[in-house]
Amino acid sequence: MKQALTDQYGSFTEMAENEIEGTDYSVAARDAGSALLVMAPHGGGIEPGISEIVRAFEEGFSVYLLEGLKRRGNKSLHVTSAHFDCPLAVRMAAGHRYILAFHGYDEPSRRHTLIGGTDRRRALMFAETLEKHGFSAELAAERGYLSGTNSASINNRCQTGLSVQFEISTAQRKAMFEQFTLKGRRTSQNEVFSRYVKALKEGARIAYGPSAAGS
Repeated sequence: MKQALTDQYGSFTEMAENEIEGTDYSVAARDAGSALLVMAPHGGGIEPGISEIVRAFEEGFSVYLLEGLKRRGNKSLHVTSAHFDCPLAVRMAAGHRYILAFHGYDEPSRRHTLIGGTDRRRALMFAETLEKHGFSAELAAERGYLSGTNSASINNRCQTGLSVQFEISTAQRKAMFEQFTLKGRRTSQNEVFSRYVKALKEGARIAYGPSAAGS
């Protein structure tokens, strides 16, 4: 199980002062005018397999994505969500009513998803939908390390303060791709990936209704 990390950098600001955007990391965002923002502050090589899930929401939903681009050592780019002060991420969060945040946790054996965040009611809806589609999922412990309930977390800085946070195990993420490299993941999403994303989008419709989407 993933344990608390000791980050090299204390904030996004500090990270950006020491790393090269476009070479070491990238930041991308699209505002679709939706009520829901789908985001990942630890994409690319930081928590592999998360970027592709966020990109699957680009049609119809606002997205924010930070990706580690290094050939190795992307974990050094990890900035805990409570210290994630990227100005673009802060603006995007403040401009949306709700947030879905995607993360990965270190569990190499079990295909599993822990679902937390401040919006426990909707988190349960997503857990039930994933289970219905054949995926192992459960609510994260409300006060655990992976709970996603810290009020300072970037995923809780939306207009309502209501977030759903997904922590997806390494084993589950690896099962979604034929090639689990930074380059290979872009073109090797498989049937497991398609079913997982389909379940997530169904969960979003159930939890937020069709009006949550934008253009």
